[in-house]
Amino acid sequence: MADHKNIDRGYAWVVLVFSWLQVVISGIFYYSTGVVNTVLLENMQEGVVKTSWVGSTLYGTIMLTAPVTGSLTTVLGCRVASVLGGLLTLVGMAAAFFAKSVNGVIVSYGLTAGLGLGFLETSAIVITGHYFDKYLPLASGLQMSGGGSGMLIGAPLVRALIDTFGQNGAFLIMGGIGANACVCGMLFRPSPHELQIETKPKETPGDVTRNIVDQEVEVRSEVRISYVKRFRSTVKDTWSLLSNLSFMLYVLSYTLWGFGESIIYVHLTNFAESKGTSPQNSAMLFTAMGITSIIARVLAGFAGTDPAIGVFMLHTGMVGVAGVLIILCPLLASSYTLQLLFCSIYGIYSGGPMALLNPIIVDLIGVKQLATGYGVVNLIGGVGLLLGPPFAGFIMDVSGSYDVSFACSGGTLVIGSLLSLCIPMFKRRNVSSNKEIDATVAEEYTAVASGPDRQ
Repeated sequence: MADHKNIDRGYAWVVLVFSWLQVVISGIFYYSTGVVNTVLLENMQEGVVKTSWVGSTLYGTIMLTAPVTGSLTTVLGCRVASVLGGLLTLVGMAAAFFAKSVNGVIVSYGLTAGLGLGFLETSAIVITGHYFDKYLPLASGLQMSGGGSGMLIGAPLVRALIDTFGQNGAFLIMGGIGANACVCGMLFRPSPHELQIETKPKETPGDVTRNIVDQEVEVRSEVRISYVKRFRSTVKDTWSLLSNLSFMLYVLSYTLWGFGESIIYVHLTNFAESKGTSPQNSAMLFTAMGITSIIARVLAGFAGTDPAIGVFMLHTGMVGVAGVLIILCPLLASSYTLQLLFCSIYGIYSGGPMALLNPIIVDLIGVKQLATGYGVVNLIGGVGLLLGPPFAGFIMDVSGSYDVSFACSGGTLVIGSLLSLCIPMFKRRNVSSNKEIDATVAEEYTAVASGPDRQ
Protein backbone atom coordinates (compact mmCIF):
# COMPACT_ATOMS: atom_id res chain seq x y z
CA MET A 1 0.00 0.00 0.00
CA ALA A 2 1.02 3.63 -0.21
CA ASP A 3 3.06 5.05 2.61
CA HIS A 4 4.50 8.55 3.12
CA LYS A 5 7.26 8.04 0.54
CA ASN A 6 4.67 7.60 -2.21
CA ILE A 7 2.88 10.89 -1.60
CA ASP A 8 3.75 13.18 -4.55
CA ARG A 9 6.33 10.68 -5.82
CA GLY A 10 7.09 7.02 -6.42
CA TYR A 11 3.99 4.91 -7.02
CA ALA A 12 1.87 8.07 -7.02
CA TRP A 13 2.88 8.66 -10.64
CA VAL A 14 1.90 5.11 -11.59
CA VAL A 15 -1.52 5.75 -10.06
CA LEU A 16 -1.71 9.02 -12.01
CA VAL A 17 -1.01 7.27 -15.34
CA PHE A 18 -3.75 4.69 -14.90
CA SER A 19 -6.26 7.15 -13.44
CA TRP A 20 -5.54 9.25 -16.56
CA LEU A 21 -6.33 6.23 -18.77
CA GLN A 22 -9.54 5.69 -16.82
CA VAL A 23 -10.55 9.32 -17.41
CA VAL A 24 -9.79 8.85 -21.13
CA ILE A 25 -12.23 5.93 -21.24
CA SER A 26 -14.88 7.96 -19.43
CA GLY A 27 -14.26 10.89 -21.77
CA ILE A 28 -14.90 8.75 -24.85
CA PHE A 29 -18.43 8.09 -23.57
CA TYR A 30 -18.98 11.54 -22.12
CA TYR A 31 -18.10 13.52 -25.23
CA SER A 32 -19.62 11.25 -27.87
CA THR A 33 -23.21 11.76 -26.75
CA GLY A 34 -23.77 14.28 -29.53
CA VAL A 35 -22.92 11.67 -32.16
CA VAL A 36 -25.12 9.07 -30.44
CA ASN A 37 -27.95 11.60 -30.19
CA THR A 38 -27.81 12.34 -33.93
CA VAL A 39 -27.77 8.65 -34.88
CA LEU A 40 -30.72 7.86 -32.60
CA LEU A 41 -32.66 10.74 -34.15
CA GLU A 42 -32.05 9.24 -37.60
CA ASN A 43 -32.70 5.59 -36.72
CA MET A 44 -35.48 5.74 -34.15
CA GLN A 45 -37.16 9.04 -35.10
CA GLU A 46 -38.79 9.69 -31.73
CA GLY A 47 -38.29 13.46 -31.63
CA VAL A 48 -35.55 15.85 -30.51
CA VAL A 49 -36.81 16.30 -26.94
CA LYS A 50 -37.22 12.58 -26.14
CA THR A 51 -33.94 11.61 -27.83
CA SER A 52 -32.13 14.35 -25.90
CA TRP A 53 -32.96 12.45 -22.71
CA VAL A 54 -30.46 9.73 -23.73
CA GLY A 55 -27.42 11.98 -23.36
CA SER A 56 -28.85 13.93 -20.44
CA THR A 57 -29.67 10.68 -18.61
CA LEU A 58 -26.06 9.55 -19.04
CA TYR A 59 -24.80 12.85 -17.62
CA GLY A 60 -27.46 12.95 -14.91
CA THR A 61 -26.77 9.39 -13.78
CA ILE A 62 -23.03 10.04 -13.54
CA MET A 63 -23.66 13.10 -11.42
CA LEU A 64 -26.81 12.31 -9.44
CA THR A 65 -25.49 8.95 -8.26
CA ALA A 66 -22.24 10.55 -7.09
CA PRO A 67 -23.17 10.33 -3.37
CA VAL A 68 -23.71 6.59 -3.88
CA THR A 69 -20.54 6.07 -5.91
CA GLY A 70 -18.62 8.34 -3.55
CA SER A 71 -19.82 6.50 -0.45
CA LEU A 72 -19.15 3.07 -1.97
CA THR A 73 -15.73 4.23 -3.14
CA THR A 74 -14.98 5.29 0.42
CA VAL A 75 -16.22 1.99 1.85
CA LEU A 76 -14.94 -0.45 -0.79
CA GLY A 77 -11.83 1.39 -1.92
CA CYS A 78 -10.92 2.88 -5.28
CA ARG A 79 -9.72 -0.43 -6.73
CA VAL A 80 -13.02 -2.29 -6.22
CA ALA A 81 -15.07 0.76 -7.28
CA SER A 82 -13.09 1.02 -10.51
CA VAL A 83 -13.55 -2.65 -11.42
CA LEU A 84 -17.25 -2.42 -10.60
CA GLY A 85 -17.56 0.62 -12.85
CA GLY A 86 -15.92 -1.16 -15.78
CA LEU A 87 -18.25 -4.14 -15.43
CA LEU A 88 -21.38 -1.97 -15.21
CA THR A 89 -20.31 -0.06 -18.32
CA LEU A 90 -19.88 -3.32 -20.20
CA VAL A 91 -23.29 -4.62 -19.08
CA GLY A 92 -25.02 -1.35 -19.96
CA MET A 93 -23.60 -1.13 -23.46
CA ALA A 94 -24.25 -4.82 -24.11
CA ALA A 95 -27.89 -4.21 -23.16
CA ALA A 96 -27.98 -1.18 -25.49
CA PHE A 97 -27.04 -3.58 -28.31
CA PHE A 98 -30.50 -5.14 -27.97
CA ALA A 99 -32.45 -1.89 -27.43
CA LYS A 100 -35.24 -1.30 -29.93
CA SER A 101 -36.45 2.11 -28.73
CA VAL A 102 -35.18 5.31 -27.15
CA ASN A 103 -36.58 4.14 -23.80
CA GLY A 104 -34.42 1.03 -23.99
CA VAL A 105 -31.32 3.09 -24.77
CA ILE A 106 -32.09 5.43 -21.87
CA VAL A 107 -32.18 2.49 -19.43
CA SER A 108 -29.12 0.68 -20.79
CA TYR A 109 -26.85 3.43 -22.12
CA GLY A 110 -28.08 6.26 -19.90
CA LEU A 111 -28.71 4.57 -16.56
CA THR A 112 -26.61 1.39 -16.39
CA ALA A 113 -23.54 2.54 -18.31
CA GLY A 114 -23.92 5.98 -16.70
CA LEU A 115 -23.69 4.42 -13.24
CA GLY A 116 -20.57 2.54 -14.32
CA LEU A 117 -18.97 5.73 -15.60
CA GLY A 118 -19.84 7.39 -12.30
CA PHE A 119 -17.76 4.79 -10.45
CA LEU A 120 -14.90 5.27 -12.93
CA GLU A 121 -14.80 9.04 -12.55
CA THR A 122 -15.15 9.01 -8.77
CA SER A 123 -12.49 6.37 -8.16
CA ALA A 124 -10.02 8.05 -10.54
CA ILE A 125 -10.40 11.49 -8.95
CA VAL A 126 -10.36 10.21 -5.36
CA ILE A 127 -7.28 8.02 -5.78
CA THR A 128 -5.36 10.95 -7.26
CA GLY A 129 -6.38 13.17 -4.35
CA HIS A 130 -5.11 10.53 -1.94
CA TYR A 131 -1.69 10.17 -3.55
CA PHE A 132 -0.89 13.86 -4.15
CA ASP A 133 -0.60 16.82 -1.82
CA LYS A 134 1.89 19.50 -2.87
CA TYR A 135 1.51 18.72 -6.57
CA LEU A 136 -2.25 18.07 -6.47
CA PRO A 137 -3.23 20.91 -8.87
CA LEU A 138 -0.61 19.74 -11.38
CA ALA A 139 -1.58 16.08 -10.99
CA SER A 140 -5.25 16.99 -11.35
CA GLY A 141 -4.52 18.96 -14.51
CA LEU A 142 -2.57 16.08 -16.02
CA GLN A 143 -5.27 13.61 -15.02
CA MET A 144 -8.10 15.73 -16.41
CA SER A 145 -6.23 16.06 -19.68
CA GLY A 146 -7.47 12.49 -20.10
CA GLY A 147 -10.96 13.96 -20.47
CA GLY A 148 -9.64 16.15 -23.26
CA SER A 149 -8.07 13.09 -24.87
CA GLY A 150 -11.44 11.35 -24.64
CA MET A 151 -13.01 14.36 -26.33
CA LEU A 152 -10.27 14.31 -28.96
CA ILE A 153 -10.88 10.71 -30.03
CA GLY A 154 -14.37 9.97 -28.67
CA ALA A 155 -16.73 11.53 -31.22
CA PRO A 156 -14.70 10.59 -34.34
CA LEU A 157 -14.15 7.06 -32.98
CA VAL A 158 -17.84 6.49 -32.25
CA ARG A 159 -18.79 7.99 -35.62
CA ALA A 160 -16.37 5.60 -37.36
CA LEU A 161 -17.72 2.64 -35.37
CA ILE A 162 -21.28 3.52 -36.31
CA ASP A 163 -20.39 3.92 -39.99
CA THR A 164 -18.57 0.56 -39.97
CA PHE A 165 -20.62 -1.64 -37.63
CA GLY A 166 -23.92 0.20 -37.32
CA GLN A 167 -25.51 1.62 -34.18
CA ASN A 168 -25.81 -1.66 -32.25
CA GLY A 169 -22.36 -2.92 -33.19
CA ALA A 170 -20.85 0.38 -32.06
CA PHE A 171 -22.60 0.07 -28.69
CA LEU A 172 -21.15 -3.40 -28.15
CA ILE A 173 -17.60 -2.29 -28.99
CA MET A 174 -17.97 0.72 -26.69
CA GLY A 175 -18.85 -1.71 -23.91
CA GLY A 176 -15.58 -3.51 -24.52
CA ILE A 177 -13.71 -0.20 -24.34
CA GLY A 178 -15.36 0.56 -21.01
CA ALA A 179 -14.43 -2.86 -19.62
CA ASN A 180 -10.74 -1.98 -20.00
CA ALA A 181 -11.15 0.28 -16.98
CA CYS A 182 -11.04 -2.90 -14.87
CA VAL A 183 -7.35 -3.22 -15.74
CA CYS A 184 -6.69 0.35 -14.61
CA GLY A 185 -8.50 -0.27 -11.34
CA MET A 186 -6.47 -3.36 -10.52
CA LEU A 187 -3.36 -1.16 -10.46
CA PHE A 188 -4.80 1.23 -7.85
CA ARG A 189 -2.96 0.33 -4.65
CA PRO A 190 -4.99 1.20 -1.53
CA SER A 191 -3.92 4.59 -0.18
CA PRO A 192 -3.32 5.55 3.47
CA HIS A 193 -6.87 6.93 3.56
CA GLU A 194 -8.49 3.63 2.66
CA LEU A 195 -9.54 0.98 5.12
CA GLN A 196 -6.86 -1.60 5.84
CA ILE A 197 -7.81 -4.67 7.88
CA GLU A 198 -5.08 -7.20 8.52
CA THR A 199 -6.17 -10.82 8.62
CA LYS A 200 -3.34 -12.97 9.92
CA PRO A 201 -4.57 -16.04 11.87
CA LYS A 202 -2.07 -17.38 14.39
CA GLU A 203 -1.72 -21.05 15.17
CA THR A 204 -1.68 -22.20 18.77
CA PRO A 205 -0.91 -25.59 20.34
CA GLY A 206 -4.66 -26.08 21.03
CA ASP A 207 -7.42 -26.71 18.56
CA VAL A 208 -6.02 -25.01 15.43
CA THR A 209 -9.20 -25.41 13.39
CA ARG A 210 -11.37 -23.86 16.06
CA ASN A 211 -8.97 -20.94 16.53
CA ILE A 212 -8.94 -20.21 12.81
CA VAL A 213 -12.74 -20.27 12.66
CA ASP A 214 -12.96 -17.95 15.67
CA GLN A 215 -10.47 -15.55 14.10
CA GLU A 216 -12.33 -15.52 10.79
CA VAL A 217 -15.60 -14.68 12.58
CA GLU A 218 -13.81 -11.91 14.46
CA VAL A 219 -12.34 -10.51 11.25
CA ARG A 220 -15.73 -10.48 9.51
CA SER A 221 -17.21 -8.70 12.51
CA GLU A 222 -14.44 -6.09 12.42
CA VAL A 223 -14.97 -5.54 8.70
CA ARG A 224 -18.73 -5.13 9.16
CA ILE A 225 -18.35 -2.71 12.07
CA SER A 226 -15.70 -0.68 10.21
CA TYR A 227 -17.84 -0.40 7.07
CA VAL A 228 -20.86 0.73 9.11
CA LYS A 229 -18.74 3.33 10.91
CA ARG A 230 -17.37 4.63 7.61
CA PHE A 231 -20.86 4.83 6.11
CA ARG A 232 -22.17 6.75 9.12
CA SER A 233 -19.17 9.07 8.93
CA THR A 234 -19.87 9.68 5.24
CA VAL A 235 -23.51 10.61 5.95
CA LYS A 236 -22.40 12.95 8.73
CA ASP A 237 -19.81 14.58 6.47
CA THR A 238 -22.43 15.08 3.75
CA TRP A 239 -24.74 16.99 6.10
CA SER A 240 -21.85 19.13 7.33
CA LEU A 241 -20.89 20.07 3.78
CA LEU A 242 -24.41 21.31 3.05
CA SER A 243 -23.91 24.01 5.71
CA ASN A 244 -20.54 25.09 4.27
CA LEU A 245 -21.45 28.30 2.41
CA SER A 246 -18.28 28.63 0.34
CA PHE A 247 -18.53 25.02 -0.76
CA MET A 248 -22.22 25.35 -1.66
CA LEU A 249 -21.50 28.47 -3.73
CA TYR A 250 -19.05 26.42 -5.75
CA VAL A 251 -21.63 23.64 -6.09
CA LEU A 252 -24.19 26.11 -7.45
CA SER A 253 -21.64 27.59 -9.85
CA TYR A 254 -20.77 24.08 -11.00
CA THR A 255 -24.47 23.25 -11.49
CA LEU A 256 -25.08 26.26 -13.74
CA TRP A 257 -21.91 25.47 -15.65
CA GLY A 258 -23.05 21.88 -16.17
CA PHE A 259 -26.52 22.99 -17.35
CA GLY A 260 -25.06 25.15 -20.09
CA GLU A 261 -22.18 22.94 -21.13
CA SER A 262 -24.28 19.79 -21.48
CA ILE A 263 -26.33 21.56 -24.14
CA ILE A 264 -23.19 22.01 -26.24
CA TYR A 265 -22.04 18.41 -25.84
CA VAL A 266 -25.41 16.89 -26.78
CA HIS A 267 -26.64 19.32 -29.44
CA LEU A 268 -23.48 20.64 -31.11
CA THR A 269 -23.32 17.82 -33.67
CA ASN A 270 -26.97 18.21 -34.69
CA PHE A 271 -26.57 22.00 -34.73
CA ALA A 272 -23.58 21.77 -37.08
CA GLU A 273 -25.44 19.37 -39.39
CA SER A 274 -28.35 21.82 -39.52
CA LYS A 275 -25.84 24.34 -40.92
CA GLY A 276 -24.93 21.95 -43.74
CA THR A 277 -21.91 20.22 -42.16
CA SER A 278 -21.53 16.49 -42.88
CA PRO A 279 -21.90 13.96 -40.00
CA GLN A 280 -18.20 13.06 -40.21
CA ASN A 281 -17.07 16.70 -40.08
CA SER A 282 -19.52 17.41 -37.27
CA ALA A 283 -17.87 14.68 -35.20
CA MET A 284 -14.45 16.18 -35.96
CA LEU A 285 -15.49 19.39 -34.22
CA PHE A 286 -14.96 17.57 -30.93
CA THR A 287 -11.46 16.67 -32.06
CA ALA A 288 -10.61 20.35 -32.44
CA MET A 289 -12.20 21.03 -29.06
CA GLY A 290 -10.31 18.11 -27.52
CA ILE A 291 -6.88 19.28 -28.69
CA THR A 292 -7.22 22.69 -27.06
CA SER A 293 -8.96 21.20 -24.03
CA ILE A 294 -5.98 18.93 -23.32
CA ILE A 295 -3.61 21.89 -23.45
CA ALA A 296 -5.90 24.01 -21.28
CA ARG A 297 -6.28 21.33 -18.61
CA VAL A 298 -2.53 20.86 -18.24
CA LEU A 299 -1.84 24.61 -18.21
CA ALA A 300 -4.65 25.20 -15.71
CA GLY A 301 -3.06 22.58 -13.48
CA PHE A 302 0.28 24.39 -13.65
CA ALA A 303 -1.32 27.80 -13.08
CA GLY A 304 -3.35 26.49 -10.15
CA THR A 305 -0.16 25.77 -8.22
CA ASP A 306 0.77 29.49 -8.31
CA PRO A 307 -0.64 31.24 -5.20
CA ALA A 308 -0.59 34.55 -7.09
CA ILE A 309 -3.20 33.21 -9.51
CA GLY A 310 -5.26 30.77 -7.48
CA VAL A 311 -7.76 28.14 -8.53
CA PHE A 312 -10.82 30.30 -7.82
CA MET A 313 -9.72 33.14 -10.11
CA LEU A 314 -9.04 30.64 -12.90
CA HIS A 315 -12.42 28.98 -12.46
CA THR A 316 -14.29 32.30 -12.49
CA GLY A 317 -12.53 33.67 -15.56
CA MET A 318 -12.68 30.54 -17.68
CA VAL A 319 -16.34 29.75 -16.98
CA GLY A 320 -17.33 33.35 -17.72
CA VAL A 321 -15.50 33.49 -21.05
CA ALA A 322 -16.89 30.05 -22.02
CA GLY A 323 -20.41 31.41 -21.41
CA VAL A 324 -19.84 34.41 -23.67
CA LEU A 325 -18.49 32.13 -26.40
CA ILE A 326 -21.61 29.92 -26.30
CA ILE A 327 -23.84 32.99 -26.62
CA LEU A 328 -21.85 34.02 -29.71
CA CYS A 329 -21.79 30.49 -31.15
CA PRO A 330 -24.65 30.97 -33.68
CA LEU A 331 -22.74 33.97 -35.10
CA LEU A 332 -19.51 31.94 -35.32
CA ALA A 333 -20.97 28.87 -37.03
CA SER A 334 -22.00 29.98 -40.50
CA SER A 335 -19.26 27.83 -42.07
CA TYR A 336 -17.30 24.73 -41.12
CA THR A 337 -14.11 26.79 -40.75
CA LEU A 338 -15.79 29.09 -38.24
CA GLN A 339 -17.24 26.09 -36.43
CA LEU A 340 -13.74 24.67 -36.03
CA LEU A 341 -12.52 28.04 -34.79
CA PHE A 342 -15.31 28.26 -32.22
CA CYS A 343 -14.68 24.74 -30.94
CA SER A 344 -10.93 25.33 -30.69
CA ILE A 345 -11.38 28.49 -28.63
CA TYR A 346 -14.20 27.02 -26.55
CA GLY A 347 -12.08 23.97 -25.71
CA ILE A 348 -9.56 26.24 -23.98
CA TYR A 349 -12.07 27.81 -21.63
CA SER A 350 -14.24 24.74 -21.03
CA GLY A 351 -11.33 22.35 -20.36
CA GLY A 352 -9.51 24.41 -17.75
CA PRO A 353 -12.23 24.39 -15.05
CA MET A 354 -12.37 20.58 -15.19
CA ALA A 355 -8.74 20.42 -14.09
CA LEU A 356 -9.57 22.65 -11.10
CA LEU A 357 -12.42 20.49 -9.73
CA ASN A 358 -10.22 18.33 -7.50
CA PRO A 359 -7.99 21.15 -6.12
CA ILE A 360 -10.98 23.40 -5.40
CA ILE A 361 -12.82 20.70 -3.44
CA VAL A 362 -9.67 19.88 -1.44
CA ASP A 363 -9.03 23.58 -0.83
CA LEU A 364 -12.56 24.12 0.47
CA ILE A 365 -13.11 21.01 2.61
CA GLY A 366 -9.82 19.08 2.85
CA VAL A 367 -8.61 15.82 1.35
CA LYS A 368 -10.28 13.65 4.00
CA GLN A 369 -13.73 14.64 2.71
CA LEU A 370 -12.75 14.55 -0.97
CA ALA A 371 -14.91 11.54 -1.91
CA THR A 372 -17.91 12.91 -0.02
CA GLY A 373 -17.43 16.41 -1.41
CA TYR A 374 -17.10 15.10 -4.94
CA GLY A 375 -20.35 13.21 -4.43
CA VAL A 376 -22.21 16.31 -3.23
CA VAL A 377 -20.87 18.42 -6.12
CA ASN A 378 -21.99 15.86 -8.66
CA LEU A 379 -25.34 15.15 -7.00
CA ILE A 380 -26.48 18.76 -7.19
CA GLY A 381 -24.55 19.52 -10.37
CA GLY A 382 -26.16 16.52 -12.00
CA VAL A 383 -29.52 18.31 -11.96
CA GLY A 384 -28.08 20.85 -14.40
CA LEU A 385 -26.60 18.18 -16.64
CA LEU A 386 -29.86 16.22 -16.61
CA LEU A 387 -32.12 19.14 -17.51
CA GLY A 388 -29.90 21.06 -19.94
CA PRO A 389 -30.21 18.97 -23.15
CA PRO A 390 -34.01 18.38 -22.96
CA PHE A 391 -34.50 22.08 -22.22
CA ALA A 392 -32.48 23.01 -25.31
CA GLY A 393 -34.42 20.46 -27.37
CA PHE A 394 -37.73 21.94 -26.20
CA ILE A 395 -36.62 25.48 -27.06
CA MET A 396 -35.43 24.27 -30.45
CA ASP A 397 -38.80 22.63 -31.15
CA VAL A 398 -40.66 25.81 -30.20
CA SER A 399 -38.41 28.34 -31.93
CA GLY A 400 -37.13 26.19 -34.79
CA SER A 401 -33.56 27.34 -34.11
CA TYR A 402 -30.72 26.63 -31.70
CA ASP A 403 -29.94 30.35 -31.30
CA VAL A 404 -32.17 30.85 -28.25
CA SER A 405 -31.04 27.54 -26.72
CA PHE A 406 -27.38 28.54 -26.97
CA ALA A 407 -28.11 32.01 -25.57
CA CYS A 408 -29.71 30.43 -22.49
CA SER A 409 -26.82 27.97 -22.23
CA GLY A 410 -24.18 30.71 -22.29
CA GLY A 411 -26.16 32.83 -19.86
CA THR A 412 -26.14 30.14 -17.19
CA LEU A 413 -22.35 29.88 -17.43
CA VAL A 414 -21.98 33.65 -17.00
CA ILE A 415 -24.21 33.57 -13.90
CA GLY A 416 -22.22 30.62 -12.54
CA SER A 417 -19.01 32.59 -13.05
CA LEU A 418 -20.38 35.58 -11.13
CA LEU A 419 -21.45 33.36 -8.22
CA SER A 420 -17.96 31.90 -7.91
CA LEU A 421 -16.59 35.40 -7.26
CA CYS A 422 -18.07 35.21 -3.76
CA ILE A 423 -16.33 31.95 -2.80
CA PRO A 424 -13.08 33.48 -1.43
CA MET A 425 -15.06 35.84 0.84
CA PHE A 426 -16.87 33.06 2.67
CA LYS A 427 -13.95 30.64 2.50
CA ARG A 428 -12.15 32.55 5.26
CA ARG A 429 -14.71 31.29 7.77
CA ASN A 430 -13.70 27.70 7.06
CA VAL A 431 -9.91 28.03 7.39
CA SER A 432 -9.76 26.69 10.96
CA SER A 433 -11.88 23.66 10.16
CA ASN A 434 -9.74 22.86 7.13
CA LYS A 435 -6.63 23.03 9.25
CA GLU A 436 -8.13 20.52 11.65
CA ILE A 437 -8.91 18.21 8.72
CA ASP A 438 -5.38 18.55 7.33
CA ALA A 439 -3.92 17.79 10.77
CA THR A 440 -6.04 14.65 10.98
CA VAL A 441 -4.88 13.54 7.55
CA ALA A 442 -1.25 14.14 8.52
CA GLU A 443 -1.70 11.94 11.57
CA GLU A 444 -3.21 9.19 9.37
CA TYR A 445 -0.23 9.33 7.01
CA THR A 446 2.20 9.10 9.90
CA ALA A 447 0.37 6.18 11.50
CA VAL A 448 0.19 4.23 8.28
CA ALA A 449 3.79 4.94 7.31
CA SER A 450 5.07 3.72 10.65
CA GLY A 451 3.27 0.36 10.32
CA PRO A 452 4.32 -2.69 8.35
CA ASP A 453 3.90 -2.71 4.56
CA ARG A 454 0.74 -4.34 3.27
CA GLN A 455 -0.20 -5.42 -0.18
